Amino acid sequence: QRVGFARALAVEPELLCMDEPFSALDVLTAENLRFELLDLWLEKKIPTKAVLIVTHGIEEAVILADRIVVLGRNPGRIRAELTVTLPHYRDRKTPQFQALVDQVYKILTNPELSCETVVAPAASATTVSQPEPTPSAKYQSLPQVRTGAIAGLLELLEDRKEKDLYRLGQELMLEVDDILPIVEAAKLMDFLIIQEGDLLLTPVGIQFIAGGIDQRKQIVRTQILSNIRLVQQISRMLQAKRNHRISEELILDILEAHFSPKEAMRQLQTAIDWGRYAELYSYDEPGGEIFLESETKDE
Repeated sequence: QRVGFARALAVEPELLCMDEPFSALDVLTAENLRFELLDLWLEKKIPTKAVLIVTHGIEEAVILADRIVVLGRNPGRIRAELTVTLPHYRDRKTPQFQALVDQVYKILTNPELSCETVVAPAASATTVSQPEPTPSAKYQSLPQVRTGAIAGLLELLEDRKEKDLYRLGQELMLEVDDILPIVEAAKLMDFLIIQEGDLLLTPVGIQFIAGGIDQRKQIVRTQILSNIRLVQQISRMLQAKRNHRISEELILDILEAHFSPKEAMRQLQTAIDWGRYAELYSYDEPGGEIFLESETKDE
């Protein structure tokens, strides 16, 4: 990685572009390289006028950046822009640093909101413009998460006094890409809410934790039928068909009007996994068909 940095800097670029430059390194080496880069930049040892870094690490962004741009998807867009005025070198333990990390987490965990955020100088509080809801998509973007991961997160929250999302990720050594999809899936099923960066169990989430396997399946069944449009649509199609079977190609054709072919397949796989867990429907993988198992047995 140091050789990669050296090669990039040898041509004395005005703009240095880096895509996840520290992600393949162990924690200590990555930290050392971040500060080596900061040293070069702050001490003006390189003629580079700007550095653009793509990262999924929230702490990494807050440690390095003077501006943080949070991107959204479907469609790709800028969701928020934060100006960071904390002086370098930044201390992770300061309240200002922690508050900024929490703010980025809050933006990321509320994908339905579009907002512009301004971070005041270190001694001042963070000022946030009033978020405005973006137009809701016809289909939610379902995170590719198994119900076992959702159950594990809920059980972990039950035993914890500290429910801060950022600190939970730190404790479990999970990157934002690992923990946010699980949180998003739990939110879609109304098992938890996020309040000022804290994960709070809902009554349904508490009921899920207390239940046995059959009760959990029934709760998931109720929640996905109530909250997930794709699951609702699959269920209604199955009920409407005489043989209670539908081809996955039919669902994919519908989804590809809203997602890329690859993402449409991921969305369908998630809906199938959740529906099978809840015993709402079954899936014939070789035949590429979704079907109602109880109806098939009756026939």
